[in-house]
Amino acid sequence: MKKHTAAAAILISSWSAAHAQGEIDEALQLATGGAGASTGSVTLYGVIDANVEFLSHASATGGSLVRENSGGIHNSRFGVRGSEPLGGGNSAWFVLESGFNSNDGTQATAGTLFNRTAAVGLSNERFGSLSFGLQYTAMYDILLRYDPMSFAQQYTWFPTTGSSDDFAFRARNSNSVKYVGRLAGLTAIADYSFGGDADSFQSSAAYGGGLDYDGGSFGVAIAYDYRNGAINSSGKWTKSRNYSVSARQSLGALELLGGYEHYLYNPTKSASESQALLFAGARYPVMRHLKLTAAYYYDLNKTPGASNTWMGVLSTQYDLSKRTSLYATVAYAQATRYANGTSSTYTPVGTTDSTAYGPNQTGVTLGMFHRF
Repeated sequence: MKKHTAAAAILISSWSAAHAQGEIDEALQLATGGAGASTGSVTLYGVIDANVEFLSHASATGGSLVRENSGGIHNSRFGVRGSEPLGGGNSAWFVLESGFNSNDGTQATAGTLFNRTAAVGLSNERFGSLSFGLQYTAMYDILLRYDPMSFAQQYTWFPTTGSSDDFAFRARNSNSVKYVGRLAGLTAIADYSFGGDADSFQSSAAYGGGLDYDGGSFGVAIAYDYRNGAINSSGKWTKSRNYSVSARQSLGALELLGGYEHYLYNPTKSASESQALLFAGARYPVMRHLKLTAAYYYDLNKTPGASNTWMGVLSTQYDLSKRTSLYATVAYAQATRYANGTSSTYTPVGTTDSTAYGPNQTGVTLGMFHRF
């Protein structure tokens, strides 16, 4: 979905609450080096996710596409993490994580082995963790807990890194210093990424922060992400800002989630651009091994001549074991205007538009994943 293309989504998917929580816990472990902190250990971990997908309106002539993909629910990846107790509640830790494409065995980012995380840090049981390297941003860590689809590529419309939409917030930053601290139910996260430009300290620099309150059955969070472009010959740079407000509430086995994300882009010459994403959803365990998720995403695009959009999905996930699951997903995306469709109003399911050639699109996915 392009920045001038509004996008929105209704998603109904089968989802395991245990696996969704595992994805969240893993992200927090990456931020704090939590695995094995008390004994000192090194752990190999990962997930392999593969699926077959059907897409309508996938070519300029209106043709359909059937293909095999990697990472429908979870991005395929493997990693190594470890820690060493230093005494007094202190520990040193590291995380190295690499993404790959399960359908062909290639690296998710060509030429970069550890494209997801490469970080080392120190943590204290009372004061939190300070780390350095390639790391997830505060906005990513927080919104992962509140996106009903937990950033599943098939399908969510959260515009993280890798999205074709220019208003994507950063999933991770290189050259990053990151702090994570916890007090009772409150988690505070802050990160700063050095631009590395000798001509300007602010050129290509980025920073962000967030607060997430976990009250058990209730949660609420705010997050902010800011980044500068590279300095140009006039000594100026672009500025991009994202902020979000989100909440969740459990009513017995039913979990409700929702929120708002806003984007503002300031180019060096032309007028500013802004967009917003509204999202809401619910998760419910239908039976022991079968879980459902319903979600709605609505993209408000203030670019003149562009359309707002929404998308719809139906999906099921069945857990064969604690580590292996099957899933099926059907998604539908629709622009609210410009029904004939042009290159500026193509509306894709998912977060990329390379295979979207119309004002609406349907996607169907059948897949499985296995954790190790």
